[in-house]
Amino acid sequence: MSLQNEWYIACESHRLKATPLAVRRFSTDYVLWRDAEGVAHAAVDRCAHRNAPLSKGFVEAGCLVCPYHGWKYDGAGECRHIPSLAEGRPIPTAARLLTRSVCEQDGYIWLCPGEAPARPPRAFLHCNAAGWTTFRMRTLFDSNVEACLENFLDCPHTATVHRGWFRNPDPREMDAVVRKRSDSVEVTFENEPTTHSLISRLFYPKHCQLRHTDQFLMPNLSRVDYRFDERHHFIITSQASPVDEWTTEVYTVITFCYGRIGWLVRLAFEPMSRHIIQQDVDILKLQGANLRRFGGPDYTHAETDLIALHMQSLRRRAERGETPSGEVTEKRIRLRF
Repeated sequence: MSLQNEWYIACESHRLKATPLAVRRFSTDYVLWRDAEGVAHAAVDRCAHRNAPLSKGFVEAGCLVCPYHGWKYDGAGECRHIPSLAEGRPIPTAARLLTRSVCEQDGYIWLCPGEAPARPPRAFLHCNAAGWTTFRMRTLFDSNVEACLENFLDCPHTATVHRGWFRNPDPREMDAVVRKRSDSVEVTFENEPTTHSLISRLFYPKHCQLRHTDQFLMPNLSRVDYRFDERHHFIITSQASPVDEWTTEVYTVITFCYGRIGWLVRLAFEPMSRHIIQQDVDILKLQGANLRRFGGPDYTHAETDLIALHMQSLRRRAERGETPSGEVTEKRIRLRF
């Protein structure tokens, strides 16, 4: 599956310290560790000898040591020492781990379950940049990747699930321009009215026109921009890493520019953001349970489901290993929240 030939966040950099760390991606268990120089490595979480979980072992002189018989592996997965072997006896050639490519960027350890792409992971725009305030969240969803991404980029649900917090039902109409590309879907909302909510009252500057854009970026990234002027801009980026078919670990980076009082805005904005995400966790848990109960999705789509169909089409093509079309299409849709 070509979807596995992509970068996925395995963990935050600060979580990978002196001991091995177990992670699960695409229903496969991996072990992460750092070598003597602090470089991160990853392998399938089983010793080549008797399949013991290496994540329960330890790191010694930069090598990963099995907790069962003490076999020691370097960052390339090669066995360097078997304690029970007599001096000078050869290490079996099959004594090696099934390693995976990793890289470290933007404060995260990234893992590729398949063949690593030549390009690095997509960067989080303005993350920790001067004049910007950044905070991060890690959230476990009882839902699959596509349901999570659709939720993050689905505006109509916010007036129901996040009513009063983020949006309220508003009869005023607006236009959404949907641009479909070979590796993304972008929606720009034109003349979006500001609905009364706790978020808008506290953080939307007065007398500024909201410019709101939602984007899905292959294979597993959502980005939402709320821009008012040069001094007021919010970016919410979420990277969805599949744990298994029905579980997704989402890493969200919220970066915003709000002048000199950015630190003060964060004091209120961060806990409110966590509350809103928890509301999404709850509704997606209900949806996921129902999908499993009835044996999978049986969706009816409306034209206001702006991103889901093209996102699914892009991901299905990637699963089949098809070359994406270079065609760009644009469609204007009238809607309200």
